[in-house]
Amino acid sequence: MKLIKKEIRENFTVDCEVEDTHCYQLENGIVSHNTLSLLAGSTPGVHPAYSKFYNRTVRMSYGDGLVQVCKDLGYHVEYLLNFDGTENHDTVVIYFPCETSDNAILAKDMDVITQLEMVKKLQSIWSDNAVSVTAYYNVEELEGLKKWLKENYESGIKSVSFLLRKSHGFKQAPYQEIDEETYTKLKSKIKPIFTIQVKSGDMIQGIECEGGSCPIR
Repeated sequence: MKLIKKEIRENFTVDCEVEDTHCYQLENGIVSHNTLSLLAGSTPGVHPAYSKFYNRTVRMSYGDGLVQVCKDLGYHVEYLLNFDGTENHDTVVIYFPCETSDNAILAKDMDVITQLEMVKKLQSIWSDNAVSVTAYYNVEELEGLKKWLKENYESGIKSVSFLLRKSHGFKQAPYQEIDEETYTKLKSKIKPIFTIQVKSGDMIQGIECEGGSCPIR
């Protein structure tokens, strides 16, 4: 047996404590949750891409400086619709036409059980934390879905969101499938982005973060 002498060194250590109730203030910044992977063309979770062509909707406060920027660039902007069909003029919905890469797996190519088995595997060999995932299903898959959850939920997965592939009834849903012709038409109206200028204070204000959480714009 070969003994290795270990050298003990002193290192500078900082002990940080945060109060139970606190406020984070952002200056000229943007809070992005679970969307960084989109920059690389990946899905924002361990699920297949929604469809080949789709509109991705983003909600913003009506007074946000980026709303006018999106209008000027040619993106479709409309008021948020309440559940009763009336318009909420405090919030707008912006539509971003998107195209999925040719080598991506689409939701239509995977049944819901296959999606869940993938989550189960990743949850055991890749991440100990709850992985982010939306499982897409059809109505006729419900019985099999219930059976799988009964057998695997406690030991196989930690959390999962479910969404009907079609006819889910959500107005201005985050993902809306479109055909290639519609995508091409929408894309042709969009101007390229060179610089974006918004006035200081147009973004998230510190007071909005009181209570321990900041709004997602």
